[in-house]
Amino acid sequence: NVLIICSRDDTDRLTSGLIKGDYDMIFTWDSTNLRQEESLQLQVVEQVPLRVALYASHPLARRSELTRRDLKQENILFMSPSGTGDSFGDAFYIRLYQQAGYQPNILLRSNDMESILMMVAAEEGISIVPEYTHSWDIGTENVVFVPLTGEGETEEILIAWRKNDENPALQHFIQKLPEG
Repeated sequence: NVLIICSRDDTDRLTSGLIKGDYDMIFTWDSTNLRQEESLQLQVVEQVPLRVALYASHPLARRSELTRRDLKQENILFMSPSGTGDSFGDAFYIRLYQQAGYQPNILLRSNDMESILMMVAAEEGISIVPEYTHSWDIGTENVVFVPLTGEGETEEILIAWRKNDENPALQHFIQKLPEG
């Protein structure tokens, strides 16, 4: 007798809604540095590998794997975890470009995966996206996904809830979570 409602939203709005009590829990990637929020409890659910989304005729599309260094001259459609474009998550991924020796040429910042994939398919640029993206198949007929290798080239999926939330259904769900 538990009603489960799933909402898809910007990570910043999900986090804000969780803190305000609009949600009992959220699954998210850490765009807002949730670890600094003392009122929340977090658990890592999954480490998702990243892929480079390229249009099929791109010279790198036939490679079996790529590194961020390989993308130095590319126009980047930046998949942002946040609508602000200036979040903890954005800064983390920009640092990975800098560690590869360059500042990325970002044509677009967006948290809209479908738009980014359609722009890749239209040969407007390339993007780095989580592995689960290629299963969407939304306007991706001309898109190839190549594994991105290197330190930090994953997306950490977290489950978060308020520490003081005594909702019995939430507590039951938390007890069923595997140890993270």
